[in-house]
Amino acid sequence: MKYLILLSFVILSSACSRSGVMVRMFDDLAVSKADDYFELTSKQREELKKDLQKDVDVARKELLPQIAKSLRSIEPQINKEKLDSEVITTQMMEFQNYFKKLSSYFGETAVKTSLSLEPSQVFHFAKEVREDIEDESESDAKEKVEKRYKKSVEFWIGGISSAQKEKIQKFLKQNPYPSKLQNENKEYVLNQFLEAKKNPETLKKFVKDFFNDYESVRLPAYTEALNNHKKAFQKFLVEEFWSTISKNQKETLKENITSRAEDLENIAQYN
Repeated sequence: MKYLILLSFVILSSACSRSGVMVRMFDDLAVSKADDYFELTSKQREELKKDLQKDVDVARKELLPQIAKSLRSIEPQINKEKLDSEVITTQMMEFQNYFKKLSSYFGETAVKTSLSLEPSQVFHFAKEVREDIEDESESDAKEKVEKRYKKSVEFWIGGISSAQKEKIQKFLKQNPYPSKLQNENKEYVLNQFLEAKKNPETLKKFVKDFFNDYESVRLPAYTEALNNHKKAFQKFLVEEFWSTISKNQKETLKENITSRAEDLENIAQYN
């Protein structure tokens, strides 16, 4: 779920021609999502939106230029027949670090919102999370993951061929996403939150830890499985999938990297 924070910056910037529209859309999206899970009061929604606007303002000015720079640094790799795995590994680690850093910008706002929650809102949150877990079957989870992976690739290189779709399907069959452990992790983190909510100081620490170093509160088995899956997917992209990318797809990738880097830079400079 938390990857939506970073992805929404990139995806919304590519969809909006005006930086101000994108910034407002991010605020609205985040508040709406929080409202779905917590049934916020009008005062809480107002406070959350105001605080998020401040957080976003700092984050976009400090972090988005760095993300744009990293995007541009990938461009020299595009025309190569074979990717440099070390360069790609470094870039992937950079983007993961950007996410961790971005998440930390919202820590204080998350603490403030968490402390304002009434018991009925916490109950509603727990109910929503557990319903999410129960409602998703194994087949639904697999379908959702496959769809997400295909969309992620298409987001950068445009439409993909049937053969490329089959390659992604084959990869996921051989390297299943740890969906079961992901659900166990949701319950694990939820239980920590519910326990922490009993004491304000404990809650502050838990929420800060969650936003500053999310792996510290995760189910260890899920962290290990997820990291292994990420490494496998990165290897798949470099060693198997890249050779299937056409000249037109490479051109689309280059154009998207350039335009999205420019979008991020424009958003960072927006006043």
